[in-house]
Amino acid sequence: MTTLPPPVQGFAEVKGARLHYELHGDGFPVVFLHGGLLDLRMWEGQMGPFSRHFTTLRYDQRGFGRTEAPLGQPHAPHEDLLALLDRFSMDRAHIIGHSLGGRVALDFALAFPERVSCLVLVAPGIQGAPPSPEEFSWYTRLLGTGGEKDPQALIEAWLGSDYLAAAMALPSVAPQVRQWTVENLPGMRPGAHLPRFLEPSAYSRLEELLMPVLVVVGDRDNPVMLKNAEVLARRVAALTRVTLPGVGHLPNLERPEDFNRAVLDFLLGHPTPAP
Repeated sequence: MTTLPPPVQGFAEVKGARLHYELHGDGFPVVFLHGGLLDLRMWEGQMGPFSRHFTTLRYDQRGFGRTEAPLGQPHAPHEDLLALLDRFSMDRAHIIGHSLGGRVALDFALAFPERVSCLVLVAPGIQGAPPSPEEFSWYTRLLGTGGEKDPQALIEAWLGSDYLAAAMALPSVAPQVRQWTVENLPGMRPGAHLPRFLEPSAYSRLEELLMPVLVVVGDRDNPVMLKNAEVLARRVAALTRVTLPGVGHLPNLERPEDFNRAVLDFLLGHPTPAP
């Protein structure tokens, strides 16, 4: 097996922020977008398998990980992604987004479809989807108790939610997820960072997605995430859906081998031009 060089890490100056990134491998680009209360570390189990076939780019979005960004500054996350691709002369890429990162990936694919070869949405959010009380029930139960202002109560409510129950039951995963949640909670403070999503919203434009799309969900995730997968399956023409049994909101961490196999089979099944 060919030994790959170590990853290149650094900071990219993008629209007033310094985005922390990591590049690895060689070949057609694949970009990984992490979920909320997470950062680029969530994709560690994907770097080896994917970088044997592709150039992988993962980065910390504003408010997360080691990225540095001014507080209270409005920004469009999908435009940050565009600027980062331009920085590395990546004309086209496969885009993989988890949860909040799925929202960003959808916005990017709709705003700049010519830059996306394949789109992979993992337990995705969809900006503009009709509100559902199930989506934020873990938080609304804290309202009026004072818990919504208590960082420790917020952490425990999130880690104990139906999103993360399956992951937190795994001794090999739970400590990492707790650590990442604690470290990234400050970036979720109201007003700390002001993301501006695509308008009109992605939910109203799903039929415009014409590139191959893969949706990966776990059958133990929050019901809204499963509903999002169903909506995408109905409204996106070239869509493949993979549902992993016994898996919650973090498929790539809970079942990394199955996740990697499903996504690599999908990407390698769609030939791309040489970079």
